[in-house]
Amino acid sequence: MKLAITVVALLVASLALVRAGVPGVRVVNGETATLGQFPYQARLTVNLADDKRALCGGSLLSDEWVLTAAHCVQGAKSLEVHLGAVDFNDDTDDGRLVLLSERFFHHEKYNPLFVVNDVALVQLPEKVKFSERVQPVALPTGNDDFSGRPVVVSGWGLMENGGDVAQKLQFAKLKVITNSECAKTFGPLLVKKSTVCARGDEKESPCNGDSGGPLVLADEKTLVGVVSFGHATGCERGLPAAFARVTAFRDWVNKKTGL
Repeated sequence: MKLAITVVALLVASLALVRAGVPGVRVVNGETATLGQFPYQARLTVNLADDKRALCGGSLLSDEWVLTAAHCVQGAKSLEVHLGAVDFNDDTDDGRLVLLSERFFHHEKYNPLFVVNDVALVQLPEKVKFSERVQPVALPTGNDDFSGRPVVVSGWGLMENGGDVAQKLQFAKLKVITNSECAKTFGPLLVKKSTVCARGDEKESPCNGDSGGPLVLADEKTLVGVVSFGHATGCERGLPAAFARVTAFRDWVNKKTGL
């Protein structure tokens, strides 16, 4: 129980509050993305009480649905969804799409204490038109556990623990590890069948502000994970990160969206 509470403390911190108009934070030890490289990437500005905001990521599933983490929508009044963006502060970019959604919901069996079912869906207020910069991600089929497969995580999260914010979308190459290996870091209470874990060779990792963002197969950009939680000791230690396993939630997504 102590381990669970410790890790969840970081999970809550990963939805770090930021003042209105101030970005959250990037993928540790990542690279800068080019425009259109991750056309399914969404940036969510979460509007909370008292004019506070939080930053999360998401994945565009179709012309009206975005998948993110359950802990990203807790306490939210509305979500500002940015699509087709790379540079966080480029106000001259008229090619991005910005939509305000007030329809979103997390998994009915989401449990924040044990980080179970940490997925949520955001319905866009109108259907978006696809372009080179805005495209849906592919959903996985079958029951592959993806162990050993190269994957890519992306987001605008922290550059380092307590570091500066990233101005542009970052990405990092990781490799999926087995759940038994991941449980050595987080324990069996947190690493469930519905969890997938990945680790970088050079201490690459998602960090605060990347929550809800995509983990895709590097060779085909199929969505296999949703950024969920990391270790309480920080993002720069080379420890694995944990993601909601998308194959475990395919039926749930289909039931809610028809996809």
